[in-house]
Amino acid sequence: MSLGPASVAETLFFYLLLPFSWMYGAVGLGRWLLYRTGLKRSEQFEVPVVSVGNLAVGGTGKTPMVDYVARHYLAQGKRVAVVSRGYGGRGAGAVGIV
Repeated sequence: MSLGPASVAETLFFYLLLPFSWMYGAVGLGRWLLYRTGLKRSEQFEVPVVSVGNLAVGGTGKTPMVDYVARHYLAQGKRVAVVSRGYGGRGAGAVGIV
């Protein structure tokens, strides 16, 4: 098992994409610092919240995971609500209730 690029093409892509990984890391560090210093604040809710999501657009299994988590808590007699911006959502406008 080898670590790192194994071919010329992989090496080329590795070095082409490396600066983007640094930028992504810098943005993540910047966000962390904003929250850590109190310049950006987290929201607090009166009820427990489970968030399922990531940066991937689709095909990563988020919907089946939400279904699994919701059914798990329903089976425990908990009340469950699923909130979604929906496909291509921007967060503006009224909240849709499904």
